[in-house]
Amino acid sequence: MDLFGATALIVDSNPASRMTLAGQLRAYGFASISQASRITDARREIERHPFDLVVCSDAFPRGGSGQALLDDLRRSGLLPYGTIFILITDEATYLKVVEAAESSVDSYIVRPYAAATLYDRIEQARRRKTALWDIHRALEERRYDDAVELCLQRFAARGPQWLTAARWGAEILLRLGRFGQAQALFQSIWDADPQPWALLGVARCQLDSGSPAAALDTLRPLIDANPDYADAYDVRGRAQMELGQFENALESLEQALRVTPLAIGRQQRLGMLAFFLGNRDKAVELLQRAAELGLDSKMFDAESLVLLAIAAHERGDAEAFERQAGELRKRARAAPDDARLQRFVQCVELLALAVRGETGAPLATALTAIAQGVDAPDFDMEAACNLLAVLAALAHRGIATDQAPLVQRLGLRFATSKAMGELLASAASHHTRYAEQLRQCETTMVQRIEQVLRRASEGEAVLALAELYALAQETHNARAVETAWLVLQRYAQDIPNASSWSERVQALRQAYGTARHRPALGDPRLRPAGGVNLGAVDRAASEPAAMPAP
Repeated sequence: MDLFGATALIVDSNPASRMTLAGQLRAYGFASISQASRITDARREIERHPFDLVVCSDAFPRGGSGQALLDDLRRSGLLPYGTIFILITDEATYLKVVEAAESSVDSYIVRPYAAATLYDRIEQARRRKTALWDIHRALEERRYDDAVELCLQRFAARGPQWLTAARWGAEILLRLGRFGQAQALFQSIWDADPQPWALLGVARCQLDSGSPAAALDTLRPLIDANPDYADAYDVRGRAQMELGQFENALESLEQALRVTPLAIGRQQRLGMLAFFLGNRDKAVELLQRAAELGLDSKMFDAESLVLLAIAAHERGDAEAFERQAGELRKRARAAPDDARLQRFVQCVELLALAVRGETGAPLATALTAIAQGVDAPDFDMEAACNLLAVLAALAHRGIATDQAPLVQRLGLRFATSKAMGELLASAASHHTRYAEQLRQCETTMVQRIEQVLRRASEGEAVLALAELYALAQETHNARAVETAWLVLQRYAQDIPNASSWSERVQALRQAYGTARHRPALGDPRLRPAGGVNLGAVDRAASEPAAMPAP
């Protein structure tokens, strides 16, 4: 591959390492090579000049890392797709490898390495980027249908990078909620080249389309044939949670962790589930270990700090509570636009007020502020469980015991099944009255929905739809929303202005439907188990960059 005129940037704090790398790149044909000894200098260079290649050390003695630089560049849209980013490190721990995968680094090289290894990685990355450039450009321009069509054409013709292109296509369809098409493409990939991730993709589509039992059936032979496939256990745990098989889900997550014992994300997910099922000792052990392994890692989820803070408050450990709360506040100050993180702090501050003895007007004001946000579409099951655990902890100590109306709102919204009602009750298990109230909410919703459905079956479809729509508006319960949609689909011929009703119900589905409110553990913004990063789809579209000539 002709690299005449190509430009490179070397980022390394060690002058000798920079000199060695520069010599290797010149020998390979790079015409212009810049150097930076600090992360800040490197970012400034990349802002000012385009580079065909960035070779960056992973660690810097004055702070920062190559991983953090790459994340920052991608978030800021400063790294063109055509730029190859290679990370060089002194160690290849599980955590570092996973973090590199999350950031979609083009290559990851461990010292010591031969110059031939570096050249080979550059060649591979260039070929891959050139082959997929047209698909990437369509994604950046939000021409998702065009991107999928290009992927399908590449797959059918078995053209360059056809397997990667097909996987991208299936992932795009899955992200767009076109589950049937995504599942069919994953199945076609599996039939053409039986990669485990392809069959896992089939299971993920089944799960996301609302068929967790079918997903378990798909996963069974996959796990039997690949007993060390940790992502498959992750997905199985998700399916079991949706089916209310919480103990089985715990076992699946434990198996995933046994396969990858240093996986911070898996330790946290297992700890989170243990916490909400009432096993505080196990939860604290796992979450603390995750913090010890990588509190500063991008894989560490601040949700763990929330649960550790609640557990510390429950056992009366003021020092541990303040340590977790302080770390949360620091993170929130650094990311003021992160609504999820701000909600974490808002929740834990309720406990902080109680610790300081400010249980009168200040606590009431804080509770009112939180209550005003619980009907927002982005207030999810995670937020509900966190808030319920905090309310139960306060009530257990005889503080803010008058929050039954707020608990009722949360229960009516999120108790979409017996399993979800039980999960909510477990989150509030520190206060028996709240736990029983949440279980009753699920029963109440079932009775109200069934009563309306009887009217529909007796020929009163219009009245049934109106009542279901009113119930969905009142509670924002996903089960009520989806039932209204099903009634509309089944009795559309009997309902005047069905198209108008369809628009109204669909708006509720987009805001509060099942697709938005499935039980989940951890930050939903991270790469899904078995998935790939699709930065152009997963973040706000940025201006497409020019592709360097191959």
